[in-house]
Amino acid sequence: GITEGLGWRMTTTAMEGGLEEGQRKKAQVLKERGNSFYVRHQFRQAIEWYTKALDANPVAYDVWTNRASTYAALRMWEEGLADAREAVRINPNWVKGHWRAGVCLVNMNQHKEAKEAFECGLRMSPHSEQIKQELRAVEEHLKTLPTSAEEAKRQGNAHFKEGNFEKAIKLYKESISLLLQDSSKEEQSMRAALLINTAECYRQVGEYEQVVETCDRAIGTGILADNRNLKVKAHLRRGLALEKLERFNKAREDFRVALELEPTNHIASTG
Repeated sequence: GITEGLGWRMTTTAMEGGLEEGQRKKAQVLKERGNSFYVRHQFRQAIEWYTKALDANPVAYDVWTNRASTYAALRMWEEGLADAREAVRINPNWVKGHWRAGVCLVNMNQHKEAKEAFECGLRMSPHSEQIKQELRAVEEHLKTLPTSAEEAKRQGNAHFKEGNFEKAIKLYKESISLLLQDSSKEEQSMRAALLINTAECYRQVGEYEQVVETCDRAIGTGILADNRNLKVKAHLRRGLALEKLERFNKAREDFRVALELEPTNHIASTG
């Protein structure tokens, strides 16, 4: 966060050349107001004031990382990552931006990308013990990960059977990341199956929006046209999630598709 003791202070003055002095001062006041809420752990209010500061001065990369830190405090990792990346887009030498991006990526289970972010930060600040520590932890974690998509899927399936759905999700995602983008038809089918498995894990833990989003991705692969079983599962799981989200018309459409493909499907017929 803002008071994490990283000790990196840089000036944004060079990048604020187009701002009038009054606008710059206004942005600074708004930022300090955000800081006052942050240190009191009033994170929603802090975000509000940092956003006002960024509206006044969009190139204030230090404010982008302040808001990223605030999002991270609320476990809003994707938003935090977007802000950290904007900070380093404005100033690629902003060490704190790379570090904050790495922290968000770790929490999003994207350890390879996190390693790259920490390495970028360490190149600019070679003596930072904090970044060294984060990088070592990521490297140790990467050593424990499966090295093939098949192995990751196998471990994911084992966790699924034991009811460890969060771990299963992580391993299914890892398996997907290990598949090549330009893969064979067999691997494309495996990717679709992994997405559908992931969707079922989300359904088991009640994250219905994630079920819909993940099934959308599976259906969008196009590979399901040739695999009736996977297509039934994708539409059925999305339909069940949509039902929970009270989007009944869309749910009925998914159940209709599943029934057309598999007329004896009990779940689809009673959905």
